[in-house]
Amino acid sequence: MKIFFRFLFLFSCISVSSQTFGLTNKKIIAYYETINMAENKIINNELDSANILYKKAFLNNQQPLGKDLYNSMIVSLKIKDKDHAFSQYRSLKCLEYPFDENFEAHNFPDLKKAKEIKCKTSFDIAYRKTLDSLFIIDQHYRKISGGDYAKYQKEINKNDSIVSTQLLKLIQTKGFPNEYDLGLKSADKSFFQNFYLIVWHQAANNIKKPQVVNFSEDIVKALNLGKITPDNAAFLLDLNNNTNNYSSKHFDIMQFINNSGDPKRPHDNIEKSLADTDCCYVHVWFFPENREEKGGKLVMEIDKRRKNLGMCSLDDNLKKKIFNLNNEDYQFPQAQIVGMNFTKDTDKENLKKHFIKIK
Repeated sequence: MKIFFRFLFLFSCISVSSQTFGLTNKKIIAYYETINMAENKIINNELDSANILYKKAFLNNQQPLGKDLYNSMIVSLKIKDKDHAFSQYRSLKCLEYPFDENFEAHNFPDLKKAKEIKCKTSFDIAYRKTLDSLFIIDQHYRKISGGDYAKYQKEINKNDSIVSTQLLKLIQTKGFPNEYDLGLKSADKSFFQNFYLIVWHQAANNIKKPQVVNFSEDIVKALNLGKITPDNAAFLLDLNNNTNNYSSKHFDIMQFINNSGDPKRPHDNIEKSLADTDCCYVHVWFFPENREEKGGKLVMEIDKRRKNLGMCSLDDNLKKKIFNLNNEDYQFPQAQIVGMNFTKDTDKENLKKHFIKIK
């Protein structure tokens, strides 16, 4: 399960006015609505209905998002609709999705059939290589810092300025790329493209460096073209604009992690720390019956903005988060756990008092 880490000492929150962004492409709106319904069917274990909805969505979108192809494939495998499952598998293979080595043999034992896959997808290899080179520059000093970003902050800031400016020029010249342009070699298994991190590093609330580029307009254009999922778009928009328009920390599922090393190097020993974590905690507002007027009003405001971006309702997303705790078969963006890293056990225990343990 992917875990996002919130290092409290790196950022501070400031209030800024937020822009209003909207999804206007009716065809894409209908696609996202159908996908949201299919995902709701999954968490309710109505897989036959989910399968039908995915087929309906794909009829109206010739370039379905990789995340949706993957979830559709898993649903079809579970209900033994092998032909449809293989069709989605073939599409993902042609997009160069990094399947585990034994995935094919386990799910499609007819290896002869799988070997006959012929792909018509044509990627912009030059564009991908350019983006990969920008990502390497973006990561260079972060990697050699060993987690002590402050030591290389000047170099990181300079690189971030260079790569973000170049990325914006590329996007405005060549268009916002998705998996049908680049494939999935430069993405992780959750379909998060590497170049998204360059956008991420232009977070408006980073007190260590000024924001050089705001990608918001181009993200919304990409959303209307079906080039990015609403969830990834919302995540990046909130970062670029220092907003909490599409969710709130009140609705995170949190996992507490002890890392007693150097506080200037929060990434050190993180894999070892993950072996002994304290999960899972939520704010009282996570549950609708506990929100009262203030919490209910917050959810209503967030839901209006989520709908405007083609997202599912906040409460539907919270159900996906709970579902994800015990079922990692599917890819549900914004359903990840947020990791909280502590160097002192007392700090962790004091914070825990304000939350409810759900697992």
